[in-house]
Amino acid sequence: MNSVRSFGFASRWRIGALLLWLVLVCLLPGILGVAILFAREYRNGRAQLERDLMATARAMAQAVDSQLLRAQTIGEVLAASGVGNRQDLEGFHRRARAVIATTKVGMNVVLSDESGQQIINTLRDYGEPLPRHGHPAMLRRVFETAKPVVSEVYIGGVLRKPVVSIDLPVIVDTKVTYVLSIGLSPYEFNSILVAQNFPAGWVSAIFDHTGTIAARTHAPEEFIGQKGTAEYIQRISQSPEGVMETVTLEGIPTLSAWSRSPVTGWSVGIGIPRQLLERDLMHTMTWLALGLAALLVVGLGLAWMAGRIIAASVRALTEPAIALGNGQLVPIPEVCIQEAAEVATALRQAGELLAERSAALVAANREVEQLARRDTLTGLQNRKSANERLRMEFLRLKRSGHPYAVLFMDVDWFKGVNDTHGHEAGDQVLRHMATVLTSSLRATDFVARYGGEEFLALLSETTREGALRIAEVVRRTVADQPFPVVGQVTVSIGVAMAHGEDQDEESAVRRADAALYQAKEDGRNAVRSS
Repeated sequence: MNSVRSFGFASRWRIGALLLWLVLVCLLPGILGVAILFAREYRNGRAQLERDLMATARAMAQAVDSQLLRAQTIGEVLAASGVGNRQDLEGFHRRARAVIATTKVGMNVVLSDESGQQIINTLRDYGEPLPRHGHPAMLRRVFETAKPVVSEVYIGGVLRKPVVSIDLPVIVDTKVTYVLSIGLSPYEFNSILVAQNFPAGWVSAIFDHTGTIAARTHAPEEFIGQKGTAEYIQRISQSPEGVMETVTLEGIPTLSAWSRSPVTGWSVGIGIPRQLLERDLMHTMTWLALGLAALLVVGLGLAWMAGRIIAASVRALTEPAIALGNGQLVPIPEVCIQEAAEVATALRQAGELLAERSAALVAANREVEQLARRDTLTGLQNRKSANERLRMEFLRLKRSGHPYAVLFMDVDWFKGVNDTHGHEAGDQVLRHMATVLTSSLRATDFVARYGGEEFLALLSETTREGALRIAEVVRRTVADQPFPVVGQVTVSIGVAMAHGEDQDEESAVRRADAALYQAKEDGRNAVRSS
């Protein structure tokens, strides 16, 4: 038999050798690629874990803000609900207890005067002896600035345990008369930590704006009220969020992420023990390497097909995730993997739940806004709403020259009504007065209960003569109306026009008040202008 050489062919590769080299050509780049992939996956996994930790800390800081601001909103409503009336402190004590019981926000309400003496504390029955405020420096700050303050963790005056308070000014006649405090137990913040369902061994804590621990997953009874580590306090003062390797108060080395709120200055820290992190990562990477090596040899084709199916299913979740982020209805895509289908269903449920909670939050905010601007006794707008309307009308006058008038009204001899017939009769008179004023004024006019038996009306687009006519109509209507229990009631009215040269919206109010005083001096049941 003639050899191939005899036909001029040089030596050729055998099939076995070609297959061997083919396997080696496929295997060696695969091994090299897997090694590179493992190194990148380790770095990417570490970076992704840090990003996830930071995102979780940021969300938790927002949850802490939400809890603090909810308490502040409730405190503002209580501060505007007539607490300045010392004659009804017992009634305010009952209302405050009811608000705490209903809203489940905070553990108590405290009312303190400028000396620091507690006047009301819902943890004690009304009239029981009370200590001084547990944080006099914070109290002085509220009296000096007339602004709400979120305290750090301090020892409460009644409980003698760590507490947090939202301290708000109670303003009567433009002066801070009391400070109203909504007390929060540090343990109320534990629900935020528990809700994260961190793996065993992870450490998370909530810190106030001074770096004091307010809540902690591990040994809270030991560490609440203590400062965080010096390194942590230094880092959060330098940057609002970040990741660092540090050591916990127990001496455990950890990879920690933190986020500090720009609103309250409170921060959240999450730490993963370095030993646990390295063990879990190396354990995962080892099994991944073994599996990839085996699959590379015996199932490269199947892995390629499965990878395409998995990638398609994961990519199909992109649209639902974007829709969830935009607050839209989340579509459920067609996927080939059960787990991807469960994630898609969970995204749909999360979108529906987010929509429901957003709607509920909007409704709750709207209701709180209405309560903050409406007098609960008469149903009229309250002083806060009146001040806002005065400011709006004054700016409109400055901008376009449209005139407006202020009517300052005071029920005559109202103290005698309360003294003779009781406060319930006085409340009926005020409610009926609100009805008479609403029906006597024009639909475009604004009327509010300004305080006690005082009412204020704003008459837009009105001249001085027109304002005096309307005031006289109101005076006669009130005098001719039969009032419940007391019969006849009269009202004194001061009228003032706002002027373009006024420095602020209070100038017209002061002139109307002076005219009201003159009406009182002239025998009451009268209209005077200034």
